[in-house]
Amino acid sequence: MALGFVFALTLLALLVYFVGSQGIVDELSGADVRLLGLGFLSGLLALTFRGMVWERFITLVDTTMSRRVICGVFLSAMFIKYATPYGQVTTEPFVAYLVARNGEMAYEDGLASILSADLLNYVPYYTFGFLGLTIITVSGALSNGMVAQFTAFGVLFVVVTSVVLTVVRRPSLVYRIVLRFAGIVRVATGRFTDRFTTQLSEVTIRERLDRFYTTVETITTNRRTLVVATIYAHLGMAFLMLPVYIGAMALGHQLSLPVVAIVVALGKLGTVVPAPGGTGGVEAIVTAGLTTLGQLDPAAAFTIALIYRLCTYWLTIGVGGISTASLIVRDSYASH
Repeated sequence: MALGFVFALTLLALLVYFVGSQGIVDELSGADVRLLGLGFLSGLLALTFRGMVWERFITLVDTTMSRRVICGVFLSAMFIKYATPYGQVTTEPFVAYLVARNGEMAYEDGLASILSADLLNYVPYYTFGFLGLTIITVSGALSNGMVAQFTAFGVLFVVVTSVVLTVVRRPSLVYRIVLRFAGIVRVATGRFTDRFTTQLSEVTIRERLDRFYTTVETITTNRRTLVVATIYAHLGMAFLMLPVYIGAMALGHQLSLPVVAIVVALGKLGTVVPAPGGTGGVEAIVTAGLTTLGQLDPAAAFTIALIYRLCTYWLTIGVGGISTASLIVRDSYASH
């Protein structure tokens, strides 16, 4: 994590150097502080609605977990996700382990509900992104300068959709892959210890996969929960996008909502950068989108990108970090 943040800050420093620090200072000096406060409020609302998606799915699987516990788990998960390189794709199994370790619910139930919630919170990137792209294309304002980003966005959509459909529609394939991998690990660890022989046996793995898919089915067949959670996810995304629009207004610039939707959606591509939360990569892509589609100069575009990340990413790091620290202190106190 420490090395990741060093790398992230280095990338940000390079971006500031290429854009020009004086231009950024000039933009910030005239910012409307009250509007910036609305940006932070929007970021908090985005975090709240995303957490409500988790609450809907987890309580559907386990009615014994209180909202306070779910809130703590969610905020800690968001902190881990944003504080570690590539945490966007590696957090769910670890968080499910933490939930299972504390005896809140079975690991398979936790993994299925957390994966489902995160996936649903991810969907609005494409909903709003493709909607914005359609509006921009119809209006004839689409620029060739973003072709590579749009292509990558489309490829990522195809990859994510293919993986999800494979997991949901082809469980037999998932069973074969997991059992094959577990067998390899069982043989490798068996040379040194027999501690994991039972846990990695085919019978145990099949039972766990059965429970996982049972939980997935419980979630996917409850239409009311899916509809409500989908609304929460899209509200969360709307408030996640607003800091870009509000940040532009605070600096005296005007952006159209379709442009805002596109640059935020494309910003997700920045997470391929091996830095916590894709820091550096996200800012670069958002800046490029605002410069090309929003017709802003680089200094203004980059300043808006910084405001957007401050109201969303760094806000989540702060709130999630406080929650994680309180959980650690409470667990430490309870153990003594």
